[in-house]
Amino acid sequence: MNRRNKFHVYLTIVTFCTGFLVATSIETTKLMRKERMNDQLFQQETQLNERILAEKEQNRHLENQLLDLQRQVGKVEEAMATRKAEAAEILSQLEAARMQAGVVAVEGPGIVVTMQDSQHAASSPDITNYIVHEHDVRLVVNELRLAGAEAISINGQRLVSNSSIRCIGPTIIVNGVKSAAPFVVSAIGDPETLEGALNLPGGVLQTLQDFVQIDVAKQNAIQLPAFVGDAKSKHS
Repeated sequence: MNRRNKFHVYLTIVTFCTGFLVATSIETTKLMRKERMNDQLFQQETQLNERILAEKEQNRHLENQLLDLQRQVGKVEEAMATRKAEAAEILSQLEAARMQAGVVAVEGPGIVVTMQDSQHAASSPDITNYIVHEHDVRLVVNELRLAGAEAISINGQRLVSNSSIRCIGPTIIVNGVKSAAPFVVSAIGDPETLEGALNLPGGVLQTLQDFVQIDVAKQNAIQLPAFVGDAKSKHS
């Protein structure tokens, strides 16, 4: 083999080795890049999983907070409902007390009792037996109270706990206000009960009907005014 042939052989070998090294280098570079990419993807996946776990933990914490808040709101709502019921009961009691005290005007069903002097008064030798006296009116009022009347007035004068009924001649004074017959006693309550109480055998109507005129009328709506005056003063 001459020198030229040997040179070509060596060149071929060198070229082959160089190509092999270059190819190997390229493949190695690709593998390294791929491994780096895999490492990056693994790191990204790991970070993503950690974030997912952190978000889940945060969500669990927020859910627990929400449950606690819901329980607190439930307790507050229960307390408010209780207080609302208590306030409604207090208001109802206050309204009842105001009604009984006579400080507010009221309206409701009840009866109206009209008392007048007897037609026989003028011809009677003793006229006082046939005119309406304060004790006659008081009998009617007391019977109505016993029967459960919630509010009573006489000729527009609202009766309160310290009201008195006085007689001066043919007139009656209620709450310091003088009025003459007919005397109209208005009472709010169950009409049937109030009327039944007045009509009891041996009761008020039977006691008074031979001496004075008494008319009883049930009504679906009676309006009574509020008490006007000083409730602390005794009207005597």
